[in-house]
Amino acid sequence: MLLFSQPFKSLCRRCVMKTLVLILWVVSALMAQEISPLPSAKSLSSVEKIDTPFEIEKLKLVWAKRIELMRSNGIIPLIDIESSFNPGKFDLVEYAKMMDASSVALIAFSPQIGDDAYEKEAKVWHDAPRSLLNADPYRYVPTTTAGIYPSWTKEPVRFVKETIAKATKDNYPLLGEFEFRHYPSPRHVKRNELYRDVNIPIDSEAGHLLFAYAQRSGKSFQIHYEAEDALFEPLEKMLQIYPNAKVIWCHLAQIRYSNRAQHYTPEFIRGLMERHPNLYFDLAFGDANSIYKPSGEYHATIWSKRNVLKPEWAKLIEEYPYRFLTAFDIGGDRHDELLEKVEVSRDVLKNLSPKTQEIIAYKAFWKLVFGEDI
Repeated sequence: MLLFSQPFKSLCRRCVMKTLVLILWVVSALMAQEISPLPSAKSLSSVEKIDTPFEIEKLKLVWAKRIELMRSNGIIPLIDIESSFNPGKFDLVEYAKMMDASSVALIAFSPQIGDDAYEKEAKVWHDAPRSLLNADPYRYVPTTTAGIYPSWTKEPVRFVKETIAKATKDNYPLLGEFEFRHYPSPRHVKRNELYRDVNIPIDSEAGHLLFAYAQRSGKSFQIHYEAEDALFEPLEKMLQIYPNAKVIWCHLAQIRYSNRAQHYTPEFIRGLMERHPNLYFDLAFGDANSIYKPSGEYHATIWSKRNVLKPEWAKLIEEYPYRFLTAFDIGGDRHDELLEKVEVSRDVLKNLSPKTQEIIAYKAFWKLVFGEDI
C-alpha cells in the first residue's frame, strides 16, 4: 500500500480545491446575475466612498432578498461573521462570483491596516467598508477595522476610542475581531512572524472601553482569546461587569496547547453560556487534520475524525443553536481560501439537525446583529 505524507495530502487537497474553484467560476458565470449584480469594478482603488451613516435598514432588505434567492435554489446560504481583508489586494468581481457559486450570502469583512499605513500615517482606522458597500452592497456587512497588529497591538486604547467614534458616527452594525490573546497562526509560524504573539489583558483599559461601549450601544464585538486556563477568570469577570455586552468568542474548541487549557471542555463552555446569556461563539477553525506546529497538536479539537464532530460538542450546539455562528476567518493574506473555509463550514453543518443547520448558517447572525428573526 502506498502511504502519503501529511504535506503531500495537504498539497493534493489544495490542488483539488483549485480545480473546484475553476469549476465554480464556470457555474457562477451562469448564475451570478440571477442572484445579485456583479460589481462594476474589480478594485476598491477606483471606487468612491459611500456617504455615511450606513442605511442599514435599506441594506437589510437587499440582504434578505439575496438570502431568500439562495434558499430557493435549495442550498442553505451562509453568513460569515468573522473575516478580514486587505483593501489593496481584493478582487471584487472574483469574490462575488465565488460567493454566489458557493451560496455565501454575506461576509462581515473587517478591513486590515498594514505595517506601512501604520508606520507612515499612524493609522488606527480604515474607511474601506464605505468603498466596499458602494461597489457591492449585496454581499458585505460593514464591519469596523480589524483589531490586529500593528495598530491595535501597539495602541490599543487609541484604537478602541477611534473604533467607538467611527462605529457610532457611521452606524456600523458590527465591530470586528480584537486580538487580546493571540498565538502566531500556522502561517505566521511558517513565516517566522512572531510579533503576532499578542497578549493584551482583557481587563485592561482598552478592554473596559470596548466592553462598556458594547453594553451601551448593543453592538456585538469579537475577541480572539486563546484557550488558556489562566485567562478564563479575567474574561468571566468582564462578562459579569458588563452583562449586556454581546461578546463573540472566536474559534470554538481551538486549543493549541492542551496543557494550558485543561479546563476547556463542552461542560465548561456550557456553564459559561448559562451564566452569561450574551456570550456567543463562532465556528471558525481548521479541519480535522490541521496541526499547530509549535505544539505538534491537532488544534481543532471539535472534530473526532474528518468531517465528524465530537458528539459532546454537537450536542452543545444543538442545545444552544442561536449562540453559535458560522465564520470563515479569512485574512488579508489568504483571500484565496474562501472555498476551503466554506467546505469546512458545511462539514460542520452536516453534523447537525436541519433546523440547527439553518440557524447556524445565517439565522443566528441575523438575530444577533439585527435583533430580528429571518
